Amino acid sequence: MERKKFLRNSLGILSLATLVDACKKSDITDVDSSGTVTGTGTGTGGCVVSPTETEGPYPYPGGELTNPLQRADITAGQTGVPLALTFNVVNVNASCAIVSNARVDIWQCNKDGYYSGYANQPGYLGTQSFTGQTFLRGYQLTDTSGNALFNTIYPGWYSGRATHIHIEVYVNNVLKKTTQITFSETISNTVHQSTLYAAHGVNTMSNAADGIFGNSVSDLANETVALTGSVAAGYAGTHTIGIAL
Repeated sequence: MERKKFLRNSLGILSLATLVDACKKSDITDVDSSGTVTGTGTGTGGCVVSPTETEGPYPYPGGELTNPLQRADITAGQTGVPLALTFNVVNVNASCAIVSNARVDIWQCNKDGYYSGYANQPGYLGTQSFTGQTFLRGYQLTDTSGNALFNTIYPGWYSGRATHIHIEVYVNNVLKKTTQITFSETISNTVHQSTLYAAHGVNTMSNAADGIFGNSVSDLANETVALTGSVAAGYAGTHTIGIAL
């Protein structure tokens, strides 16, 4: 599933609280790769094991468990359209009972398509190096409701991949799930044409054609996070991650 080569302002975070409230678990709808509603449930994909995907490029140097960045706000000075994501971790072997104290790690590229922590990354701005920087990565422990909330920015994109965010889930320091999420191309295109992203423009790789997401229609539906909001107000969404314990 992994493609051959991975190419590598202040934000009104507090204003997203109302958007997060609008994305309660019971209100989430499942969507396909075009953003079409395909059903409703307890979260994106319902009570199923989340698809397993490749770890992908640029995890925390040394491995996610060495990552000291336990934080909800992972922006670290990066500009972009605000994005609030709530991940709800459930155990599919126990009727989707919530899993508290699970470690959820996420990482993503910035609006220009570059990751923190690595040197010599190719991209539309030329080869860039961000060693020693930690933007747009971090982890949270799920609370008593099984939720981990992150405030970030809408990801940009880089050649060869659909717009995405990387996720790993650990329970008792044991890796239980490696996956990725994406978003409706309608929303991605709107964001990528907005002021802060316009220089790079719209992503030319669709979700369905992507080497990670495009191999399974059902997996893609379970990896596409429904969002509410706008470029001006920011976006928010909730995504259920099903693991087998």
